[in-house]
Amino acid sequence: MKLPPLNALRVFVVAAEHLSFTRAAAALSLTQGAISRHVQTLEEYYGATLFTRQARGLALTAEGEALVKPAREAFQLLNEASEALRLRQSDLRVRMPPTPAMRWVLPNLADFQARHPEYTLHLLTQLIHNKPFNRAEYDLAVVGLSSPEAAPDLRLECICREKLIPVCAPGLLAGKHPLHTPDDLKHHTLLHPWRDQNTWKRWLKLAGVSSVNPESGVTFDALEYALHAAVAGMGVTLAQASMVTQDLDSGRLVIPFDTVLETEWAYYLVYPHELAELPKVRAFRDWLVHTVAHSEEASWLARQGY
Repeated sequence: MKLPPLNALRVFVVAAEHLSFTRAAAALSLTQGAISRHVQTLEEYYGATLFTRQARGLALTAEGEALVKPAREAFQLLNEASEALRLRQSDLRVRMPPTPAMRWVLPNLADFQARHPEYTLHLLTQLIHNKPFNRAEYDLAVVGLSSPEAAPDLRLECICREKLIPVCAPGLLAGKHPLHTPDDLKHHTLLHPWRDQNTWKRWLKLAGVSSVNPESGVTFDALEYALHAAVAGMGVTLAQASMVTQDLDSGRLVIPFDTVLETEWAYYLVYPHELAELPKVRAFRDWLVHTVAHSEEASWLARQGY
């Protein structure tokens, strides 16, 4: 398919909008002579006159009228497609559960923006972990899985294994029932960060405690809520170590016991193979891996009392 000279066609559309070569020249930062030559080139291509001169300026001929609307619409579609592609390169769309978003991304968002001002981050939070990847809605996702299934078109990269530590408000350490040993948990409320209460059962078994009912206490459907309750002094919760760095640093939370429960659960970055080398995907991947690793190291130092 042979296309008309596109530069000349673009000049024709602008000249048709203004019905003046002078005003078209000003709009396109060209000379009036250049506008005239482009229009002449297009007229030679079609073998038809596109404008007629009148006392008050230009008028489109029947051939010009037939050409201007589809030409304008074509350039509009091209402009929209170009803008969408440009945004595709600069807009970074990430889906993740609320707690990783609150604990990993938001406290360090200024750092990401300082490192990568060329990208605009769009953060979509959803509680559902096993929702199918949706390329139309986001570029990459952070998901928590216990047994990830390989997908031929997706890359799964483990960024953090689940390591659960007990945390509570500092006031619980020296209250009416001080927390000296794990057995003292029988005097306090267990805060379950998930509806599955198996994690406290496993932690208590690992700590050698049989005097505490692992199913007692209050159950939440997200770690973030359990952490808020812990900060308020309502009880003791188990938390992913890399997600409580800010609370430990500020003193809002403390670690009463250093027993760590490592589970089969892990957080993964998920993104299509064809996007793996996209600069914005690489930038977020590298930044998040570094951020999580730094948070995990900081929580380890806190457990050691540093």
